Amino acid sequence: MALINGNGDNFINYIPGVKSISSKDLMSYIQAPDAVPVLMKIVGKAFEQVKNADFILCNTVQELESECLSALNLMQPTYAIGPMNFFSDFTKTVVVEKSLWAESDCTHWLSSKPPASVLYISFGSIVQINKQDIVERLLMGFSLIEGSSSLGAECCPFQPCRWRISDDNTVVGTRCGGMWSGVPMICYPFYVDQPTNRKLVVDDWKIGIDLCDGGQTMREEVASKIDILMRGKSSTDLRKRSRK
Repeated sequence: MALINGNGDNFINYIPGVKSISSKDLMSYIQAPDAVPVLMKIVGKAFEQVKNADFILCNTVQELESECLSALNLMQPTYAIGPMNFFSDFTKTVVVEKSLWAESDCTHWLSSKPPASVLYISFGSIVQINKQDIVERLLMGFSLIEGSSSLGAECCPFQPCRWRISDDNTVVGTRCGGMWSGVPMICYPFYVDQPTNRKLVVDDWKIGIDLCDGGQTMREEVASKIDILMRGKSSTDLRKRSRK
């Protein structure tokens, strides 16, 4: 049973600190809490526990989310202390002690690429997506771009390369964490907080574009959106806004 109808027909304008938002842009565990009951239980418990906190620390900046922070501050002392863990000295020295995969360093690979020529692709920590979407639409969409070598490119994990995004202009498209370094995004939300992040990035802050405007994602649309992000005036405007 859904708490709120997520078909996009309903707009909500009564949440303190939040601009008018479509129900389809709310977190998936609010739209359909029964879909992943374990997640809803964890989130619900966290919301209850935070009421007992002396204060709330948010990994954001005051200027970016001032209205939301002000609304939270009316209930509990709330402080913006971000962005955290995006300082070059920190990320160069910290090593992940426990990981399922060995760490690799992509910095030399990035340094060999021209400015604004690398697109970082992230599906999040957990995602459910079928083979047709991955291979026939997304990857084939990358291959349609003129001059692209995406199918043969080296795959590099984001964690050890994070500081590189702020050090040069090689990366032109990234995941949400890259916004702190002025890198725009293509958004393709699946679930949890991704629909809300898409709304902020594309509609409110205007530092990204949608991958799919509705319905199924086709390879031609993937190629078109990547081309918009990486070339021409639209690409330049997106990068300028991202750096503000």
